[in-house]
Amino acid sequence: MTPVQTEGGQALETRAFGSTDLQLRAMGLGGLLARYEGIEGHPPPEEKRRIYLRAAELGINLFDTGYGDEIHIPDELKGPDDERYFSLKAGAPDAGQLEKIVDDNLRNLRREAIDILRIHHHAYMENEDLRERIAELKLAGKVRALCLIRHYRAAQEAYARRGPEPDTDGDLVIYNYVCRWQETGIDMARQSGKGVLIMKALGGQWLNWAEQVRTDWEIADEEKVVRLAPLGESIRRDLELVYPIVSGPWGELARPGEDVPLTSRAIEWVQRNVGVSSVLVAVASVEELEEATGVAEASPVAGGS
Repeated sequence: MTPVQTEGGQALETRAFGSTDLQLRAMGLGGLLARYEGIEGHPPPEEKRRIYLRAAELGINLFDTGYGDEIHIPDELKGPDDERYFSLKAGAPDAGQLEKIVDDNLRNLRREAIDILRIHHHAYMENEDLRERIAELKLAGKVRALCLIRHYRAAQEAYARRGPEPDTDGDLVIYNYVCRWQETGIDMARQSGKGVLIMKALGGQWLNWAEQVRTDWEIADEEKVVRLAPLGESIRRDLELVYPIVSGPWGELARPGEDVPLTSRAIEWVQRNVGVSSVLVAVASVEELEEATGVAEASPVAGGS
């Protein structure tokens, strides 16, 4: 693991993505540059451009795409670059449409290959045609690595129980200070040479960070999530997923004198796990980005992923 110093002194280690030749910084930029899944609107395009450029300045070299914000990636970051990587969330695509999805993304990025293609675990396991199409795209050099998304409960349980699938390169896993039960899968991934990307390191884009960490989750129940969430009642259908990810003693991360811990504290905790390749973090402003990387010792801000 090679550390890269940011201007603020925060070390961004370089870590291998499993057994691939991809050398990722320990934090990557998530693909949805908005708060609360965009329910309250999106930052203007010029702010998203600033976020991408500032991330590159700070040493981040993994940029997630597939959420729509990739149209705002500055031209300066596009084109061939052996030390800059792009991942693509394709979700659960139709096998016949996958190559078009990949080609459209490559056209925007002005590249010949997607570094990390992300597919939902259930789609990969249940669709033989999709598995074959992915293998063909890898053979053709359009996809360098395959990463399965462990978003849904069944996929989480399978990962915790038996770790990564043998014919893949890694997984995108839910893991944070209060939601740790995927550690067994991460350990198995490290032992078998598979990469691990992390999502929801800050609890996801559902709650305001300050309100989330100040809540006493020993007494707060799922209804508290509904009351706090900008999504309101619409989050109720996802409470089984959301509640275990956001509820817990986040306040323990605060240092003396801090009312609310900086988001960088939560990210650094995840990065201490040597099985983690990179933590994908979505932000809605340059200020949030600088707090997340530890560059700015500023007042905590809303949002997080």
